[in-house]
Amino acid sequence: MPWAAYVLFFILSGMFGFGISRILTGEENPAHTTRLGNVRANPVEVSEPRPNQFALEEDMTRLSKPTVPTPSTEPESDEVVEIEDAEIPIDAEIDEDDDTPISDDLLDSSEALLAEIGAEWDTNPRKEPDSDKLSVETGEEVSNPDLSDFHDRLKREGAQSGQVQVSLIWDNKNDLDLSVVCPSGERISFDNKLSSCGGQLDVDMNESPTSEQPVENIFWPAGVAPKGEYKVIIEHFEHHAEEDLTPYRVLVDDGNGPKEYQGEITNDEPPRLVCVFTIE
Repeated sequence: MPWAAYVLFFILSGMFGFGISRILTGEENPAHTTRLGNVRANPVEVSEPRPNQFALEEDMTRLSKPTVPTPSTEPESDEVVEIEDAEIPIDAEIDEDDDTPISDDLLDSSEALLAEIGAEWDTNPRKEPDSDKLSVETGEEVSNPDLSDFHDRLKREGAQSGQVQVSLIWDNKNDLDLSVVCPSGERISFDNKLSSCGGQLDVDMNESPTSEQPVENIFWPAGVAPKGEYKVIIEHFEHHAEEDLTPYRVLVDDGNGPKEYQGEITNDEPPRLVCVFTIE
Protein backbone atom coordinates (compact mmCIF):
# COMPACT_ATOMS: atom_id res chain seq x y z
CA MET A 1 0.00 0.00 0.00
CA PRO A 2 1.37 3.45 -0.80
CA TRP A 3 0.46 4.91 2.56
CA ALA A 4 2.58 2.27 4.37
CA ALA A 5 5.62 3.38 2.36
CA TYR A 6 4.95 6.98 3.33
CA VAL A 7 4.70 6.04 7.01
CA LEU A 8 7.97 4.12 6.86
CA PHE A 9 9.62 7.02 5.06
CA PHE A 10 8.46 9.47 7.71
CA ILE A 11 9.63 7.16 10.54
CA LEU A 12 13.08 6.77 8.98
CA SER A 13 13.30 10.48 8.27
CA GLY A 14 12.36 11.28 11.85
CA MET A 15 14.99 8.91 13.21
CA PHE A 16 17.60 10.31 10.86
CA GLY A 17 16.72 13.90 11.77
CA PHE A 18 16.78 13.09 15.46
CA GLY A 19 20.30 11.62 15.10
CA ILE A 20 21.53 14.63 13.18
CA SER A 21 20.00 16.92 15.80
CA ARG A 22 21.83 15.07 18.59
CA ILE A 23 25.06 15.42 16.76
CA LEU A 24 24.62 19.13 16.11
CA THR A 25 23.52 20.00 19.65
CA GLY A 26 25.68 17.52 21.52
CA GLU A 27 28.20 18.85 24.14
CA GLU A 28 30.25 15.72 24.61
CA ASN A 29 32.51 16.37 21.63
CA PRO A 30 32.20 20.03 20.36
CA ALA A 31 35.17 19.73 18.03
CA HIS A 32 33.67 16.74 16.23
CA THR A 33 30.35 18.63 15.98
CA THR A 34 32.09 21.55 14.34
CA ARG A 35 33.64 19.40 11.69
CA LEU A 36 30.36 17.60 10.93
CA GLY A 37 27.96 20.52 10.99
CA ASN A 38 30.30 23.39 9.94
CA VAL A 39 29.02 25.46 12.89
CA ARG A 40 30.89 27.14 15.80
CA ALA A 41 31.06 24.86 18.81
CA ASN A 42 30.20 26.02 22.27
CA PRO A 43 33.36 26.92 24.21
CA VAL A 44 34.60 24.41 26.73
CA GLU A 45 35.60 26.15 29.96
CA VAL A 46 38.90 24.90 31.37
CA SER A 47 40.01 26.02 34.82
CA GLU A 48 43.43 27.74 34.54
CA PRO A 49 45.10 30.68 36.31
CA ARG A 50 44.40 34.19 35.03
CA PRO A 51 47.47 35.72 33.35
CA ASN A 52 49.05 38.78 34.97
CA GLN A 53 48.56 41.63 32.49
CA PHE A 54 51.39 43.62 34.10
CA ALA A 55 53.96 40.88 34.45
CA LEU A 56 56.21 42.26 31.67
CA GLU A 57 55.97 45.83 33.01
CA GLU A 58 56.83 44.62 36.51
CA ASP A 59 59.83 42.69 35.22
CA MET A 60 61.09 45.74 33.33
CA THR A 61 60.63 47.90 36.43
CA ARG A 62 62.63 45.45 38.50
CA LEU A 63 65.40 45.40 35.92
CA SER A 64 65.53 49.22 35.77
CA LYS A 65 65.98 49.56 39.55
CA PRO A 66 69.44 49.07 41.08
CA THR A 67 69.75 45.88 43.02
CA VAL A 68 70.23 46.59 46.70
CA PRO A 69 71.94 43.75 48.51
CA THR A 70 70.07 42.43 51.53
CA PRO A 71 71.80 41.21 54.65
CA SER A 72 72.14 37.47 54.78
CA THR A 73 73.43 35.08 57.41
CA GLU A 74 74.53 32.63 54.73
CA PRO A 75 78.20 32.74 53.74
CA GLU A 76 78.78 34.88 50.67
CA SER A 77 80.44 33.62 47.55
CA ASP A 78 84.16 34.10 46.97
CA GLU A 79 83.44 36.68 44.25
CA VAL A 80 81.43 38.93 46.58
CA VAL A 81 84.11 38.75 49.27
CA GLU A 82 86.76 39.77 46.76
CA ILE A 83 84.73 42.82 45.66
CA GLU A 84 84.23 44.00 49.25
CA ASP A 85 87.89 43.49 50.06
CA ALA A 86 88.80 45.53 46.98
CA GLU A 87 86.68 48.47 48.14
CA ILE A 88 88.32 48.76 51.57
CA PRO A 89 91.63 50.29 50.31
CA ILE A 90 89.65 52.90 48.32
CA ASP A 91 87.90 54.12 51.48
CA ALA A 92 91.22 54.22 53.26
CA GLU A 93 92.72 56.34 50.52
CA ILE A 94 89.81 58.80 50.73
CA ASP A 95 90.23 59.09 54.50
CA GLU A 96 93.92 59.75 54.06
CA ASP A 97 93.18 62.55 51.58
CA ASP A 98 90.67 64.14 53.98
CA ASP A 99 93.24 64.13 56.80
CA THR A 100 95.97 65.70 54.71
CA PRO A 101 97.10 68.83 56.57
CA ILE A 102 96.82 72.14 54.73
CA SER A 103 99.54 74.70 55.18
CA ASP A 104 98.53 77.37 57.71
CA ASP A 105 100.63 79.90 55.83
CA LEU A 106 98.36 79.58 52.77
CA LEU A 107 95.17 79.81 54.80
CA ASP A 108 96.11 82.53 57.28
CA SER A 109 98.43 84.84 55.41
CA SER A 110 96.81 87.64 53.41
CA GLU A 111 100.20 88.39 51.88
CA ALA A 112 100.36 84.85 50.49
CA LEU A 113 96.84 85.23 49.05
CA LEU A 114 97.70 88.49 47.35
CA ALA A 115 100.84 86.90 45.93
CA GLU A 116 98.72 84.03 44.62
CA ILE A 117 96.32 86.45 42.91
CA GLY A 118 99.29 88.22 41.35
CA ALA A 119 100.75 84.93 40.16
CA GLU A 120 97.44 83.98 38.53
CA TRP A 121 97.38 87.32 36.77
CA ASP A 122 100.90 86.69 35.38
CA THR A 123 99.45 83.82 33.32
CA ASN A 124 96.39 85.81 32.21
CA PRO A 125 96.43 86.54 28.45
CA ARG A 126 94.86 89.96 29.16
CA LYS A 127 97.89 91.02 31.21
CA GLU A 128 99.80 93.98 29.85
CA PRO A 129 103.61 94.04 30.10
CA ASP A 130 104.97 95.69 33.24
CA SER A 131 101.51 95.95 34.85
CA ASP A 132 101.47 96.74 38.58
CA LYS A 133 101.06 93.95 41.10
CA LEU A 134 98.72 94.00 44.13
CA SER A 135 101.32 95.70 46.28
CA VAL A 136 100.48 99.41 46.04
CA GLU A 137 97.31 101.16 47.20
CA THR A 138 95.87 102.80 44.08
CA GLY A 139 92.66 104.37 45.41
CA GLU A 140 92.66 108.15 45.85
CA GLU A 141 91.01 109.24 49.08
CA VAL A 142 88.37 111.92 48.63
CA SER A 143 88.01 114.78 51.08
CA ASN A 144 84.46 115.80 52.07
CA PRO A 145 82.82 113.00 50.01
CA ASP A 146 79.17 113.10 48.90
CA LEU A 147 77.75 109.75 50.00
CA SER A 148 74.21 110.21 48.70
CA ASP A 149 74.80 107.97 45.64
CA PHE A 150 76.03 105.16 47.88
CA HIS A 151 73.07 105.47 50.24
CA ASP A 152 70.48 105.57 47.43
CA ARG A 153 71.83 102.52 45.59
CA LEU A 154 72.40 100.49 48.74
CA LYS A 155 68.84 101.22 49.87
CA ARG A 156 67.50 100.36 46.41
CA GLU A 157 69.13 96.89 46.53
CA GLY A 158 68.28 96.22 50.18
CA ALA A 159 71.95 96.06 51.21
CA GLN A 160 72.85 95.47 54.85
CA SER A 161 75.22 97.42 57.05
CA GLY A 162 77.21 96.58 60.16
CA GLN A 163 80.34 97.18 62.19
CA VAL A 164 82.45 97.19 59.02
CA GLN A 165 81.11 97.93 55.54
CA VAL A 166 82.77 98.26 52.12
CA SER A 167 80.71 99.35 49.09
CA LEU A 168 81.50 99.90 45.40
CA ILE A 169 79.62 101.97 42.78
CA TRP A 170 80.26 102.78 39.09
CA ASP A 171 78.20 104.18 36.23
CA ASN A 172 78.04 101.76 33.28
CA LYS A 173 77.07 98.17 32.48
CA ASN A 174 80.57 96.72 32.79
CA ASP A 175 81.01 94.04 35.45
CA LEU A 176 83.30 95.30 38.21
CA ASP A 177 83.91 93.03 41.20
CA LEU A 178 84.54 94.02 44.80
CA SER A 179 86.48 91.74 47.14
CA VAL A 180 88.03 92.10 50.59
CA VAL A 181 90.91 90.07 52.00
CA CYS A 182 90.22 89.38 55.68
CA PRO A 183 92.90 89.35 58.43
CA SER A 184 92.89 85.54 58.23
CA GLY A 185 93.82 85.65 54.53
CA GLU A 186 90.40 84.53 53.31
CA ARG A 187 88.99 86.58 50.44
CA ILE A 188 85.30 87.53 50.29
CA SER A 189 84.22 87.82 46.64
CA PHE A 190 81.55 86.76 44.13
CA ASP A 191 82.68 83.13 44.41
CA ASN A 192 83.01 83.18 48.23
CA LYS A 193 80.17 85.38 49.43
CA LEU A 194 80.12 84.26 53.07
CA SER A 195 83.43 84.09 54.92
CA SER A 196 84.30 82.03 57.96
CA CYS A 197 85.06 85.28 59.84
CA GLY A 198 81.48 86.54 59.41
CA GLY A 199 81.87 88.90 56.45
CA GLN A 200 79.31 88.66 53.65
CA LEU A 201 78.92 89.91 50.08
CA ASP A 202 75.18 90.54 49.94
CA VAL A 203 74.92 92.63 46.73
CA ASP A 204 76.72 91.61 43.51
CA MET A 205 75.62 93.28 40.25
CA ASN A 206 76.18 93.29 36.48
CA GLU A 207 77.31 89.72 36.03
CA SER A 208 74.70 90.20 33.32
CA PRO A 209 74.65 93.80 32.03
CA THR A 210 71.46 94.90 33.78
CA SER A 211 72.20 98.28 35.37
CA GLU A 212 74.01 101.50 34.58
CA GLN A 213 73.98 102.43 38.27
CA PRO A 214 75.25 99.25 39.94
CA VAL A 215 76.46 98.76 43.49
CA GLU A 216 78.21 95.97 45.39
CA ASN A 217 78.40 95.60 49.16
CA ILE A 218 80.38 93.63 51.77
CA PHE A 219 79.64 93.94 55.50
CA TRP A 220 80.35 92.45 58.93
CA PRO A 221 77.57 92.54 61.55
CA ALA A 222 78.22 94.42 64.77
CA GLY A 223 80.75 92.71 67.05
CA VAL A 224 81.74 90.14 64.42
CA ALA A 225 84.58 91.72 62.42
CA PRO A 226 87.93 90.27 63.59
CA LYS A 227 90.85 92.50 64.50
CA GLY A 228 93.57 92.93 61.95
CA GLU A 229 94.32 94.24 58.49
CA TYR A 230 91.78 94.33 55.64
CA LYS A 231 92.62 94.81 51.96
CA VAL A 232 90.02 96.13 49.46
CA ILE A 233 90.40 94.91 45.86
CA ILE A 234 88.66 95.97 42.62
CA GLU A 235 88.64 93.97 39.37
CA HIS A 236 87.22 94.83 35.93
CA PHE A 237 85.83 91.36 35.30
CA GLU A 238 83.75 91.75 32.12
CA HIS A 239 83.48 94.41 29.40
CA HIS A 240 79.75 94.91 28.64
CA ALA A 241 79.41 98.66 27.99
CA GLU A 242 80.59 100.60 24.93
CA GLU A 243 83.33 102.21 27.01
CA ASP A 244 85.96 100.02 28.63
CA LEU A 245 87.63 102.49 31.01
CA THR A 246 85.41 102.57 34.10
CA PRO A 247 85.71 105.11 36.93
CA TYR A 248 84.74 103.65 40.31
CA ARG A 249 84.08 104.84 43.85
CA VAL A 250 84.63 102.80 47.01
CA LEU A 251 83.14 103.62 50.41
CA VAL A 252 84.87 102.15 53.48
CA ASP A 253 83.36 102.40 56.96
CA ASP A 254 85.60 100.74 59.56
CA GLY A 255 83.70 102.10 62.55
CA ASN A 256 85.69 105.32 62.69
CA GLY A 257 83.68 107.18 60.05
CA PRO A 258 83.22 106.60 56.29
CA LYS A 259 86.03 107.19 53.80
CA GLU A 260 85.69 107.36 50.01
CA TYR A 261 88.30 106.26 47.47
CA GLN A 262 88.17 106.84 43.73
CA GLY A 263 89.95 105.41 40.72
CA GLU A 264 89.45 103.93 37.27
CA ILE A 265 90.19 100.56 35.71
CA THR A 266 90.01 98.77 32.34
CA ASN A 267 89.33 95.19 31.42
CA ASP A 268 92.98 94.70 30.40
CA GLU A 269 94.33 95.64 33.83
CA PRO A 270 94.99 93.29 36.74
CA PRO A 271 92.98 93.55 39.96
CA ARG A 272 93.65 96.75 41.89
CA LEU A 273 94.46 97.10 45.58
CA VAL A 274 92.31 100.14 46.40
CA CYS A 275 93.12 100.62 50.09
CA VAL A 276 94.13 98.91 53.32
CA PHE A 277 92.51 99.52 56.72
CA THR A 278 92.93 98.04 60.19
CA ILE A 279 90.42 97.02 62.89
CA GLU A 280 91.91 97.29 66.38
